[in-house]
Amino acid sequence: MVERREIEIFLTVGEELHFGRSAERLHVSVAMVSKTVRKLERSVGAALFERTSRRVAFTAIGRRLFEDLKPAHQAVLDAFARAVAAGRGVDGVLRVGFLGTATAEFVVRAAELLRTRHPGCEVRLHESRFTDGTAPLRDDVIDVLLIDNFAAPLSTLAPEHGAGPVLFREAPMLAVSARHPLARREAVDVAELARYEVLRPRAAAEQAVRASTPGQAARWVAPEGAERLFAAGRADAPSFPLGGAPGGRAAGRSTEFGSVQEMWALVGAGHGVFPVPTHASVYDARPDVAFVPVEGAPAYEWRLVWLAAADNNRVRAFSEAACDYVAAHPDPLTATARAPRGSRA
Repeated sequence: MVERREIEIFLTVGEELHFGRSAERLHVSVAMVSKTVRKLERSVGAALFERTSRRVAFTAIGRRLFEDLKPAHQAVLDAFARAVAAGRGVDGVLRVGFLGTATAEFVVRAAELLRTRHPGCEVRLHESRFTDGTAPLRDDVIDVLLIDNFAAPLSTLAPEHGAGPVLFREAPMLAVSARHPLARREAVDVAELARYEVLRPRAAAEQAVRASTPGQAARWVAPEGAERLFAAGRADAPSFPLGGAPGGRAAGRSTEFGSVQEMWALVGAGHGVFPVPTHASVYDARPDVAFVPVEGAPAYEWRLVWLAAADNNRVRAFSEAACDYVAAHPDPLTATARAPRGSRA
């Protein structure tokens, strides 16, 4: 096996065609250069240089090896240089994922703050789906993701994920049809949710769990955070699925949705209810949907997550900008929702 240092010595001798000058460039002895060249020649099984007391020249095999190795060696050096620049620098492209319009506004504001500090950093936005979870990180679609604890509870993140601090919290509200009986209520207790048809995101491959009975279809199992919300007050809360019914009875098949717009259409048409963070009542207000506060439920907690292996200065700089923006705007999602276009409230 040829070592990197041996390749460097061979290439330097090939460039200098002089053992003494090569030794000076590499800060080694002439004897070390000679010894390395002889070792390489034994490995190849042929002379690489013609050497006399007056000159050093390539053999045909030596020249071919030099011409093959030099660009490959330079490509390796360039690749490491780019990796170092990407890891240590902030300039470049950062791909940020989000879910929903209001969170997009927040990401834009954080990106603008980042750009004032690092003009060479370009933030590109990517809208995720309800069923995506952290998959876009794993699939190298994005570098960092703004997500809530219901979609990705911190306790369920894989060890390869990194996570920033909680940026902000929001109380949950229940989105119901404007014609639904709950629409006239001032609030609904979380324990009551099991009485109603709760919509659920269409099952993604990694969220579908095959039933124990052979031949039965896979069903969607709520993330840990959603389980706490939907199953509050029940003895079997840890395993209670979305759309369940009180008293341990199985509920009818819950209607599924694949996008945010599908969810709003289904809620507005009275096909089910769905819990949403508070900012949705401001940003997604529509005449056919009412928003009812949910009492006794855990709060939505928003944070940035990323792959630990992809952690770099751009990710850290964006996380810092997001934290600083929140420090100046304690209610950032509803603030950005109410702020006029072009404002920096």
